[in-house]
Amino acid sequence: MMRSASFLAHWYYHVPDVILAMLIYLLMARLVLGLILRADGDRLAVRALNRITDPVLAGVGAITPRVAPRPLVIVFAVVWLAALRLALFIAVTAQGIRLALG
Repeated sequence: MMRSASFLAHWYYHVPDVILAMLIYLLMARLVLGLILRADGDRLAVRALNRITDPVLAGVGAITPRVAPRPLVIVFAVVWLAALRLALFIAVTAQGIRLALG
């Protein structure tokens, strides 16, 4: 089965998986840029990353103790999203669906 045909056949797995992967990479970029640049910087890239990832961090921040610093909350968010990706993969493969990986 061709890659594009597999993507279209199993869109209900691939679309959330790509979104979760994108959020993980954006959170890692926010962490790195936050360590290099000021977190409240005036740069457009920092503001865009903050605006995109703030909803995710708000959700993780609700279950994370308030004493945790912001970079640690970002790391927790990456871990939670990676666990969610893994749970999605396990749920789809438990249904007997064979996914073309790679």
